[in-house]
Amino acid sequence: MMTPAGAKALAIVEPRGLDAELDGYAWIPRMLDKARATLAGTNGSYLFGCPVDHTCMARLGVSPELVLDLAGRYPDDAEWLSAMREHGIPPAKEAWFDGRAVEDELQGPGGYLRVERVESAPTGEGGATIEAAPGTRTRPAVSATGEGVTVREGEVIFFLGEHQARIVRAGETVRIPAGIKWWLQNNGANPIAMTRVTQS
Repeated sequence: MMTPAGAKALAIVEPRGLDAELDGYAWIPRMLDKARATLAGTNGSYLFGCPVDHTCMARLGVSPELVLDLAGRYPDDAEWLSAMREHGIPPAKEAWFDGRAVEDELQGPGGYLRVERVESAPTGEGGATIEAAPGTRTRPAVSATGEGVTVREGEVIFFLGEHQARIVRAGETVRIPAGIKWWLQNNGANPIAMTRVTQS
């Protein structure tokens, strides 16, 4: 990946605001500032790949690797967006979310969707194999004790609370905190295989 021209020194200036939009797409300007600064090594204390970034990427249906790759190749936001559209991202209206509301939710007691590699997969009683056919959207559920779901095949979007979302891929485990509603959605063309473990 190339180091982008015009990357901001985020130890000196802040990334664009929580409400900034790019052609109607929420959060992208702030995420791009962090992505380009990360590639340039000038991100300071700002981390690309925070839970709000992941919510944005989940709604766009893209990976962090693609965001960084295109951020390195296209220092101009409009060109980056054009390249993203070639990858088939949804229209801005469908992908829009309230970035400030996600940030506010993260400051509350509910926690966030933590994702780890399978080597760190949770253990406990009640493990079960589950599958999600293409187009599946599960009903919201609340775990009394928390649980982990390991994706064995494919990738799926997990939602938490009112606003958070994250793509979880094969070889990753998502940890779902107790007491907060969550659900998952398979937007792909293939079935998803997962293992669900309730925390003891």
